[in-house]
Amino acid sequence: MKRYFSVYALAVIVPGVVAAWLLVRLTDGSGGTSPQAGSSAEAAYRLLLAAAAVVAVAALGGWLARRVGQPAVVGELAAGIALGPSVLGAMAPGPQEWLFPDTVLPHLDTLAQFGVVFFMFLVGAELPSGSLRTSGRVGILIGHASIAIPFAMGTAMGLWLIDRYPPVHASRTAYVLFIGLAVSITAFPVLARILAEQGLLGTRLGATGMTSAGISDVTAWVLLAAVISTVRGTSLTAAALSIVYVTLFAVLMLGVVQPLVAKAVARADAGELSKDALCAGLVFLVLMSAFATDRMGLHAIFGPFMAGAIMPRGSRVIEDLTHRIQGVTVWFLLPLFFVTVGLRTDLGSLSGAGTWLVCLLIIAVAVVGKVVSATVAAAATGEFTRRESLALGAMMNCRGLTELIVLSVGVQLGVLNGELFSMFVFMALVTTAMTGPLLRRLLPPASTPDAPPMAPAVPTGVQHKAM
Repeated sequence: MKRYFSVYALAVIVPGVVAAWLLVRLTDGSGGTSPQAGSSAEAAYRLLLAAAAVVAVAALGGWLARRVGQPAVVGELAAGIALGPSVLGAMAPGPQEWLFPDTVLPHLDTLAQFGVVFFMFLVGAELPSGSLRTSGRVGILIGHASIAIPFAMGTAMGLWLIDRYPPVHASRTAYVLFIGLAVSITAFPVLARILAEQGLLGTRLGATGMTSAGISDVTAWVLLAAVISTVRGTSLTAAALSIVYVTLFAVLMLGVVQPLVAKAVARADAGELSKDALCAGLVFLVLMSAFATDRMGLHAIFGPFMAGAIMPRGSRVIEDLTHRIQGVTVWFLLPLFFVTVGLRTDLGSLSGAGTWLVCLLIIAVAVVGKVVSATVAAAATGEFTRRESLALGAMMNCRGLTELIVLSVGVQLGVLNGELFSMFVFMALVTTAMTGPLLRRLLPPASTPDAPPMAPAVPTGVQHKAM
């Protein structure tokens, strides 16, 4: 043992001490080897520290939300707001600025955008294509009604808001259209999680809700494409050209890329093609789709959404791919997105009774427009009871992460100013938190088995994750 320690001291400890002494002499006690302010090394370790803090706080927020019967996204969004100027910045501005310095924020935002890209791919991959055969007609009616009526109410509210909270640098038309869209969103992925937790995902009512939410999502993205084209286009011709581009892109994806992907996935499922190579190719497709739609004058979120929508359902390879993407997206990238939203959200700026009355008006228009339109449409079909119709209205009122993505696009385009953005973020948090309790009140567990079972509306491998 003595011989062992002697050799270890000579071979390891002594060289280590010598190396440390040389480093101290080289730096001359000035700390020259430490990262300097503004250097890439300093930015790297500050980014790692900020990201670690965000992931930890988001995980805690998600855990607390689940403990009180809410989806994790509610807690994660609340955690993101808490790390921003609304809570941490108000209580301890020094630590908040130290944790999220200006040198780190652009890097956080870049990583967050990758999270949004891959999240939109997951949204497209989870669209309930199978349930369209059984509840498609009713789903189309409810989905489109829950977009059209809130959109009309939102545009009317936008005409009233524009003089009080003018856009940063967008036209009046783009502003009003965006406000209408912002109150019309339904969060398909969050709704899937809530329905799975309450045992409704495999029922006729749950399948109808998922189909309606999927159709509502697709319609909302088309409307958002039109709004973005209006904002970015220097003329109506340029805006119309962007819509033509994205239409051609959709035709290309459905008519050419989808059959090729289906054949490749079938070969990989049969063991005739390397799964790793195929997954790498599909990730490449997602990234290039984001690049393509961004260059078309739209937003990078549309390409990944379309790439996900053309993925074959029921494939083991696709389920494995979505599992892997969802892990790093949900646990790492999306919490960074939540904190970038939280850093833009300053609830402290909503001071005064008048401001909060405007915020309450936005919430009221969002809730009434969604719940009433979907409820009336469902009841008009004659296929649902009053409680079931109200439950479908509550489902369509769920907004979650999808709403946050749309709002972030609005900030990037200069449609929303900081105060109005904070109001809409608060609306998204409130309406998402309402969904679970409303469904539990309208559909107690004893009543859910009465509905005939249906096939799950989303890939089974994806349902257990919270988005």
